[in-house]
Amino acid sequence: MELRHLRYFVEIAHELHFARAAEKLKLTQPALSRQIAALEDELGLELFNRSNKWKIELTDAGNMFFLEAEKILQESQRAVNLAKSAAKGGYGKLAIGAISSTIESPEFSYALQEMRRRYPDLLLEIFDATSGGLPELVRQHTLDIAFLRPLPELAGDESLIYEHLWNDKLVAAIPQDHPLVRQVQFLPGSLANESFIMVPEKTSSSQRQYLNDFFRSNGDFTPKVGIEIYSTYTALRMVAAHLGVAVVAESYMGHFAERICYRFFTGKSPEMPLCVIRASDHSSKSADLFLNIVKKYHRY
Repeated sequence: MELRHLRYFVEIAHELHFARAAEKLKLTQPALSRQIAALEDELGLELFNRSNKWKIELTDAGNMFFLEAEKILQESQRAVNLAKSAAKGGYGKLAIGAISSTIESPEFSYALQEMRRRYPDLLLEIFDATSGGLPELVRQHTLDIAFLRPLPELAGDESLIYEHLWNDKLVAAIPQDHPLVRQVQFLPGSLANESFIMVPEKTSSSQRQYLNDFFRSNGDFTPKVGIEIYSTYTALRMVAAHLGVAVVAESYMGHFAERICYRFFTGKSPEMPLCVIRASDHSSKSADLFLNIVKKYHRY
């Protein structure tokens, strides 16, 4: 028995008319009749009652066979669809690592939405981690792709494929009732006497170094760090609690809006590069699809 025999039988069962079924299947009626007769011979039973030449009906055996044949055809088509989807990278699992500021970005959210819409059978796993924790997860193939800030050790690392994507603008997060909120111009030097909340240097040395360099060059001071915290969300909670100020990615604007004011700097705005990494010995079509979608949304 072949799948085509099931398709022929199911079409006749729907139409209850050999001529109409043959027309839909693009077969001649005699050829279709021979195929069904051969199927009945193989099964050793009649599927159709042909006592009335103007009308055929399913036998009890035919009714039961019809229900199961439809299930088999649906499953076979699902197998075909899944195979095609897998070949394009739209089936299985895609493990994505990202720093929290990237997860907050519209590019990332829109890309996830499009992946879910286009590939509903693809399981998406999102790992929220610091830049320092992501490379090893990619090397171990725990993650297919990761979005992070540049790290000194990534330069020349042949185990990873590294690509710079774009620069994220940074903004100052200060308590809503802070006197600086009322300043028309918000110069980098405005924060010279403030206590900063920053990620530890061992977690993101490049970010700490960049901010130190930025404020020395544009504000003539080195930030005084009062609290080190691994999570930007926690840092913002501390800003809301008047425990200091923070410099965060633009994508965080709006969080704790009733208690935090976000200000762009007057003049030169600080920016932090965002890069993406993949393991050089591990390819993922799903990861390629996701990265292309992320890039598409950032361009517009």
